[in-house]
Amino acid sequence: MADTTLTELPISRPVGATTDAFEACFRESLDSVLNLETWHQGEDLVRQYAHLEEQIAVAVAAETRLQQRVRERVVKKLATFPGAPREACHEVVSLDEIKAIHQGLLFNGNTEACDGTLNVHDTLALTVYQIGVALVSYGGNRGSWSQRLFRRDLRESHPDPEAEIRALFEARGKRAGLNQPDRRDGLSELAERAVMSYAEVAALVEKSKAMWRMGHGSPAPLQLLSGAGNPDMMIRSVCLLRRLIEDHKKFVFVASEPGERAYLSIGQALHPCEYAVVGTLSDRIERFIGDLRFSDRVTVDDRWDGKPLDPELWVSRFLDEVASKVLIGVYRASPLAPPQTFYAHRDYVHVAARIAIADSVLLTERGFPALIDMADQMCKAQYGGNSLRDVANAAYARAGAPFRYGSERQNRPE
Repeated sequence: MADTTLTELPISRPVGATTDAFEACFRESLDSVLNLETWHQGEDLVRQYAHLEEQIAVAVAAETRLQQRVRERVVKKLATFPGAPREACHEVVSLDEIKAIHQGLLFNGNTEACDGTLNVHDTLALTVYQIGVALVSYGGNRGSWSQRLFRRDLRESHPDPEAEIRALFEARGKRAGLNQPDRRDGLSELAERAVMSYAEVAALVEKSKAMWRMGHGSPAPLQLLSGAGNPDMMIRSVCLLRRLIEDHKKFVFVASEPGERAYLSIGQALHPCEYAVVGTLSDRIERFIGDLRFSDRVTVDDRWDGKPLDPELWVSRFLDEVASKVLIGVYRASPLAPPQTFYAHRDYVHVAARIAIADSVLLTERGFPALIDMADQMCKAQYGGNSLRDVANAAYARAGAPFRYGSERQNRPE
C-alpha cells in the first residue's frame, strides 16, 4: 500500500496550543486536566451545576461590560478604521421597516432562497454522491433538482487477487476519511463540495425569477474559486458568480457557520434589529486564494470579457474586480439569537440587511432566515439520507445482495 506521510496532507494544523497558553485560557493546568483524579464523578452533578452557574454568571457580567465597550469603541466608529469600506456603518432597523419588507419583498414571493443537501452512501464496491438543491419562496416551491454521481475506486479487475486488493487499498487510501478536513482527494472535493455549491448558485441565477435572491453561506466559497484544483470548474464558477454579483446584484447570503471571529465579536455587541457593515468579500478571501494553482489544462472558454487569461489570473481578477463589490456585514435579529454574517452587493447592502433581519425575526431563537430553513427542509425531505439508502439497498437486492452496509453521511459544506 502507498506510504502517505503527514507532510503530504494539505489540512489545517492547530497552532498556539502551548501548555502555558492552555492554562492562561482555561485557568486550569494541562497536567491537572489530564489527571482523572481531578475529574468529577457522575453522581457529583449538584456540584457541577453550581460551578457551571457561577461561571456563567461571571461570563454574563463580563459580556455586558465588554459589549458596551465594543459598541462605543468599535461599532460606532466602524467608518473611521483604516481599510474600512466607504459603506462601513452601524444601523438600526425599525419595526415599520420590517413590516414593509415582509409585505413588499418576502411574503409576496419577491424573494426566493436556495439551499442544498449532500448525501453519501459509501461501500467497498461503490460510493454514491446524491446532491439536491431546492428553490423556495413564501409563495411556494419554485423547483428542486438532484444529481447522483457514482464512484468506483477500482475500475479494472486483476487476475491476481492479492494485486487487486492492494490496488483497491491504495486507491481508497488516497481518499479523505469520513467528514475529515483533508483535501488531498480532489475528486471527492469536486463531487462533494464544488458541484453542490455551483448548483445552489446556478439555481439562483438561472432558475429564479424573483427580484431578490437569498443564499446560504458565502456567495463565493473557496470550493468554487479553487475548483478543487480543476481550472474548468473554477472558470465556469467565476462566470456564474459574475452573473449573480455584477449583473443581478440584488442578493443576500447568510452564513450559518461564519468563520470570522472578529466579525462575530462586533455582532455580539449589537442590539436586536441592528446591523453593521464591516468589510468586503475581497478582504475576507484574499488570504485563502492567494496561492491557488491549477495544473490541469483548460478545456473551456478562458476569455474574460474577450481576453484569454491564465487560470490564476482569473482568480486574481475576480478578487480585484468582483469580490470587492460584495460587502460583509453582521446583524442580530432578536435578544435570544446569536449574530449572523451576511453578504450583499454594495449598491443594495442596506436593503439586503433589512431582508435578512426581517426574515430572521420569524425564527426568534435562531435569528436565521426562515426562507433558507424552508429550502433546507425541502431538500432533506426529498433528497435526505433515507431516500438514498432505500434506493441503494433496493438496487443491491435486485443485484442479488439482500443487504449492503454503507457508511451514510449527510452534510452541507460552507
